[in-house]
Amino acid sequence: SQCGVKVALPSGAQQCPDSGAGAACSVANQAGAKVSAGTPSTPDGASACAPAAGGAVTSLAACSDAILLSGAPGSSSTDSGQATQQAIQPSDPISTLRPAAYVQRLTLTASAVSLLPHQKVVLTATAGAPVSGTGKAIEIFDETSGTLVGACSEGGQCVVAYSAASGIHKFLAVITPPTTHLPSIRSVISSPEVSVRWAGLRLETSTAVIGPGAAMTVTATSDVSVGGGFLLQLYDADTRVRITYCGHGNTCGASLSQASAGARRIVAAVAKPSDTLPSADAGIQSDPLTLTWVAVTLTASAAYQIGSTVNLSASANADLTNTPWSIGILDEHGHLVGPPCKTGSTCTAQVIQTGGGPGTFSAEIGAIPTTTGAKTIFGRLVQQVAGPTALTNVQAKSPSVKPLRLLWGVDSCKSMTDDPNATTGVYAEIVGILGAPDFWGRYLTKTVCPGISGTEVAAAHGKGMGILPIYNDYNCSNVAGYDTGRQYATEAVGAAQRLGIPQGRGLAIDIEPPGDACPGAANLDTGFIHGWYDGVKTAGYAPIFYGDGTSGSVFATQWCYTVGALPDVAQTSYLWSFQPSLYGGFVRSNAPGFSPNLTGCLGFVHAWQYQLGSMSAIQDVDGDEATSELPLWYP
Repeated sequence: SQCGVKVALPSGAQQCPDSGAGAACSVANQAGAKVSAGTPSTPDGASACAPAAGGAVTSLAACSDAILLSGAPGSSSTDSGQATQQAIQPSDPISTLRPAAYVQRLTLTASAVSLLPHQKVVLTATAGAPVSGTGKAIEIFDETSGTLVGACSEGGQCVVAYSAASGIHKFLAVITPPTTHLPSIRSVISSPEVSVRWAGLRLETSTAVIGPGAAMTVTATSDVSVGGGFLLQLYDADTRVRITYCGHGNTCGASLSQASAGARRIVAAVAKPSDTLPSADAGIQSDPLTLTWVAVTLTASAAYQIGSTVNLSASANADLTNTPWSIGILDEHGHLVGPPCKTGSTCTAQVIQTGGGPGTFSAEIGAIPTTTGAKTIFGRLVQQVAGPTALTNVQAKSPSVKPLRLLWGVDSCKSMTDDPNATTGVYAEIVGILGAPDFWGRYLTKTVCPGISGTEVAAAHGKGMGILPIYNDYNCSNVAGYDTGRQYATEAVGAAQRLGIPQGRGLAIDIEPPGDACPGAANLDTGFIHGWYDGVKTAGYAPIFYGDGTSGSVFATQWCYTVGALPDVAQTSYLWSFQPSLYGGFVRSNAPGFSPNLTGCLGFVHAWQYQLGSMSAIQDVDGDEATSELPLWYP
């Protein structure tokens, strides 16, 4: 194992002698290796000549009036064996002279025959006479890749620079009507062939994207066999740490894997032995190869009510376009809820919120199954029309996600009803004017408000409605000190147990803002918050804090002090923010989007009192929203 990657021999391979662990070597025949086209450019200090007439062929080559001198080597498809003509420097421009008896010739030279990857060679094609005004051009072709390197439609000499990554490239110059395709040399004037070799080094893999823990075989191939103190070495391009190496042959292969998802760039180098990646001028280096061990995540939007749409979005850490893999989003039964996505790194799907909730979802990266499993023509047709129901050869899977449902409710000081069927009282009034609530906030004990009654509990049970239990004290200014918070928690837990509220459900402490009614609320401290948390949590209930969630408020400041010292308080508590408090004629059907003020530190805000009763259609009944993660009590 090197720099977090596990190195092993490729399947069926043998350890290369005098080499690093997991390295397999061989001598590969490069004769049939594919050579990619290089990159032409205008030679340094020169300017590209004008394009051919009509602009059909443009190039980066530079033109000049130089021509072949007498006796210079050259060839022609029509003048073999004939004497060459002495080059003359006339008083008139060369381009105006056309000796009728002159036979054209053409040579091609290269400034170097062996180079390092991406170094430039300068190719110079020189004719016996200018081509200006003849309707022809001097053109230089890379025969190996079949591409035009440079073209000059004027002058007697055409010069172009060219670089390539690797391989032997054969070049040929011709005099031809302007074209981008190499013509038959039997029909044109041509030069002798020139070969230039770039001592290349390639790094390849059969697949560059796979699941965590799976192995990818990478193979470095050099144009020359190593030896004489040089090694063929594989490195992590980012950490520059050597992974393994081969001391023989011109190929070096290794099987690489890592347990966790992530990307890793690998580079090969032919250089003197080194534990760290040498500089580019100390040998030959390949282009980096990126290997990715895939991961996928899934997010889900909240659904506001039954019948609304839940938007699911999956995201992978790699572009899967040119890989065998696709992203799929599945329900809890393992069935795809939308077409798998073969391109890019994201995938979306939509599902409808149902009465029982949308369930859980996950995302996978895997292969789309073929249709060969369908035994009949009809079966194959149905499969093609409907699409696959699952992926195969799964490489990665996200954690399950349960979309949150946004619940609408109210809280009140008043009793909701005196009728176990809830046909009378405030509950019936709320349903008739605002809509049927998903939950109702009520007080646990009698203080300034009556405590919740058994009749109310029975009514909530009959309606399938959740209850948000609230505790407050006669003196809303008394919110300082650990002992006070712990005492309140003891009283709230006792009331909850008498009502039959099971453990795991939430109990909310009412922390009012400082003001004329509660001047001492400005003395709220971390001790009080900690005391309520300890008392409720120790009894097996979930602590909920009702307060001003606005960053910088008294509550938010003390909350942030608390969770800064005790992060567990934030992780296992719930916040119920009463800010911002809105004006307007809100009912269930036009309730605002869930946007409570946030404290600016750790803590989950899962409930929002968005409107006070004095501002709503029914006095003393406040409007609320909560996510389905809030641990409400459903009697």
